[in-house]
Amino acid sequence: MISEISIEEFRTKLKTNTKLGNPKISGSPLHAFNMIGEKDKMFYGIINHNDFKITKNAVLHPIPFVLKGKIKSKSQNQTDISYEIIPIQFGYYWIRFFPFIAFALFNIIFIIENPPLIVWLLFNSLIIIIGIIFNIRMKYQRRNFERNFIKFFEIADRSENEKY
Repeated sequence: MISEISIEEFRTKLKTNTKLGNPKISGSPLHAFNMIGEKDKMFYGIINHNDFKITKNAVLHPIPFVLKGKIKSKSQNQTDISYEIIPIQFGYYWIRFFPFIAFALFNIIFIIENPPLIVWLLFNSLIIIIGIIFNIRMKYQRRNFERNFIKFFEIADRSENEKY
């Protein structure tokens, strides 16, 4: 992909809008320790000279994805960017599979306790709805994170072999 800004401007924008830290922490329960500090920055992650690993800098709703990329100068006013969005293992699988675990645990308790049918239906319906909403929300957050990255760094061209 090609950004319409120079590599130095790209690095400057990335540095001034990134809170430094391990991006894998942001998508896990350890994110609670990240709630203090620079909340006004757009990204959270690690930046090196020609590569970076960033995620969304969020206080309450971190996303379980890391944008891992490399940059190189293409011309005076263009930067070549190759990136991929990878899941943060714990956070991604927690959101993905927690509804199944909760469903199994509640049903084991319900089999042992034998509650009324309405309670069983209510809890199982609620768990299924929450699971569907969280999985849809996770896909939306990933897409929105990529859109914001593309817009912020003025990325214009998408090559055919780029990963989504």
